[in-house]
Amino acid sequence: MRLKTIFALLAVYVVTAAPEFLPGEWRLIVQPATKDRVEVYFQPVHPVLLRSFEGIEPFHRAQEAAQRRAETYPHDLAPPYILHEPYRLVAPYVTARGRELAAQPISGIHWSDGRRVPYLIVPQVRPAANSHAGLKALMEEEPGPIVEPAVSAMGIRPKLNRVVLRADTFDQDLRRRLATKYGKRITIAWDPSGRVIR
Repeated sequence: MRLKTIFALLAVYVVTAAPEFLPGEWRLIVQPATKDRVEVYFQPVHPVLLRSFEGIEPFHRAQEAAQRRAETYPHDLAPPYILHEPYRLVAPYVTARGRELAAQPISGIHWSDGRRVPYLIVPQVRPAANSHAGLKALMEEEPGPIVEPAVSAMGIRPKLNRVVLRADTFDQDLRRRLATKYGKRITIAWDPSGRVIR
């Protein structure tokens, strides 16, 4: 019965909101962001369940280094992330100095089949709207968006360069309130099933 309700709700939004499907991210944009309302998306399947992670270890280590760099220069950089097929490390920046910092290669050594293997990864730099500092400040704000009754969890999604709120329901008033208070730093992951979205 609950599954039927979920599909019925999704069908209503699909018909009324002209959604956009982003296949590489497995996201359905149910209602896009406007100047006074935040985006709402639905993710039926998380990409992590569909990917192979063979050979990703050097990129994980490079991402950790890039994350430390973002924490050191939080107003210049945004949180980094990994793209798949093929693997690429993306290091977003928000200032001119950040672009120079983000472009610096990352090298190190990791273990593979009992051997020490060196790696050198050159990040792909991309401009971002929200800095690490701005996103972290939103996460730490009190009382913050987590107090909204429909919101059950929140976290930073580096690839989206926004804070994502998980909500099992939403309305236009919620979208408007969030946009008014937090601008383009936030988006809603609509999840009528109530499962955890990471």
